[in-house]
Amino acid sequence: MGGRIEASLSPKVLVDVLGDVGGWGSGSQLEYQWAGLLGYRLSSKWALQAGYRYLYVDKHSGRDVIFKVATSGVIFGINLTLR
Repeated sequence: MGGRIEASLSPKVLVDVLGDVGGWGSGSQLEYQWAGLLGYRLSSKWALQAGYRYLYVDKHSGRDVIFKVATSGVIFGINLTLR
């Protein structure tokens, strides 16, 4: 389950806040992430974005821990709007 909020600060500048949570025993015990991005709109369809992302994954197989990791850092991307 997740969500995303995008807001335009000006015609060219946008901000995104997003997150999701899942797992609950279906592939992983728990997985969640959140991110905050600042973007620059190149055209009505294309934007460049940069921000910060945090990701946590806790994967088990029965009682054995396969991996349990948290990672975070800077994220860069290109956004294509298909409307």
